[in-house]
Amino acid sequence: MIKTTYLKTTLQPLTSNHKLPAPLEPLDRLSWNYWWSWSRDGASTFRDLDPEIWEEVEHNPRLLLTRVSEYRLAQMATDPAYLERLAKLTAEFENYMQPSGATWNGITRENPVAYFCAEYGVHNSLPLYSGGLGILAGDHLKSASDLRLPLVAVGLLYRYGYFRQRLRRDGWQEEHYGETYPAELPVHQIKNADGTPMLIEVSIRSRNVRAIVWRADVGHVPLYLLDTNITENEQTDRWVTGHLYGGDRETRVVQEMLLGIGGVRLLRKLGIDPHVFHLNEGHSAFLTLELSRELVQNQQRSFREAAETVKQRCVFTTHTPVAAGNDEFEATLIEKCFGSDYEKELGLSHEEFIDLGRVDPNQQENFGLTPLAIRMSRSTNGVSKKHAEVSRNLWKKLFPERKVEEVPITYVTNGVHTPTWVAPLLRAVFEKHLGADWLATAHDRAKWTEAIRHIPDEQLWSAHCLLKQRLVAFVRERSFKARLDRNESIEY
Repeated sequence: MIKTTYLKTTLQPLTSNHKLPAPLEPLDRLSWNYWWSWSRDGASTFRDLDPEIWEEVEHNPRLLLTRVSEYRLAQMATDPAYLERLAKLTAEFENYMQPSGATWNGITRENPVAYFCAEYGVHNSLPLYSGGLGILAGDHLKSASDLRLPLVAVGLLYRYGYFRQRLRRDGWQEEHYGETYPAELPVHQIKNADGTPMLIEVSIRSRNVRAIVWRADVGHVPLYLLDTNITENEQTDRWVTGHLYGGDRETRVVQEMLLGIGGVRLLRKLGIDPHVFHLNEGHSAFLTLELSRELVQNQQRSFREAAETVKQRCVFTTHTPVAAGNDEFEATLIEKCFGSDYEKELGLSHEEFIDLGRVDPNQQENFGLTPLAIRMSRSTNGVSKKHAEVSRNLWKKLFPERKVEEVPITYVTNGVHTPTWVAPLLRAVFEKHLGADWLATAHDRAKWTEAIRHIPDEQLWSAHCLLKQRLVAFVRERSFKARLDRNESIEY
């Protein structure tokens, strides 16, 4: 049995009764860019201002700077050792953020990659993810930043994010949602030249739904987030960005309409003309229809001609190896959410529109986003060699004239952003024995294997044991606090 609760947070919009002392002012700028979260000394520089508050605010540097006492800030502003660390971190950030002239086969700052995903696990203080897909997307943005790959990301700002889990005293699992306040996050609201909020409009359920736009900076990569929780919308539409993967099937459709269609319209308003659109999972597949609609309406092309052009600009990554895990919806629900005007603007009949999401147009199947994405993208990839093999079998019916091994689904193996996931203690060991550029070695398996041999076994083992002890201590600490919380915070 799972019980859901909505916790009213006591956190208020970001305010502070004191300014940062002059020597600590660089902390303010650092707190606005998630680069600190994977830099060598970023997290510890913020944490050491006040470790207890750091835990209370869930490692959110913007909130931390408003909670630390004036006296503590004055202490740190007169601590030469701390100021030296801060100066070094600031210099590293300034150097990291220097623009690069690197080119990537037509991908430039003017024509970047547009990366669309329903969730982003950039950091735990930005609760816009539920699991592996989001963590991969967050790591993807960080890696693109490190490589200076011109990329902009598009997602949704969920008011309540994804649920968290805990166990009651009687052993039952309970899920709860905490509210997210943009004013407490390192995100900026995007405004027009005249200072008014930028609004993105999408017709959903025969109503004009508006979304404001927030921007989070992930190193060099801007992450744009659409938010419908504004007074201009009807109450129902304000909940379009209420929960990640929450609500019913209709909520899922309208969220994916906002992400795909609204995301393309956002990029147009920002003046961004992507070289390629990357659909990370099928949630954003409707962007292909919006790109087609633009060509049909603005260049008087047929849908078939428009779709061929769009196909050359889109790539699709599928993550789900079972048919049941791919989003699909009843045709009547698609019709309710889209209405008939959008189909007409595409130059399609209702059946032609629905067939775009069917594996077999001759069958009365549901509308699936994965078939739509595969049809409308020039390439499709799984996330491992085995996953590509499974996916080719799963979607073979989309290519009846081909053998399974000829189905055009390849693979790009999932990876992680190493600086995010290597513990600081192990990073120090690598830097000591392999040099400051140890990451460059790690990218070459043969060189990495050889380099690791030169690290004394006892040092690796000592680091391993210390980190395991820390993990055990962490679990004990959290378990103790959870028991206390269960005694006083929730009614059953």
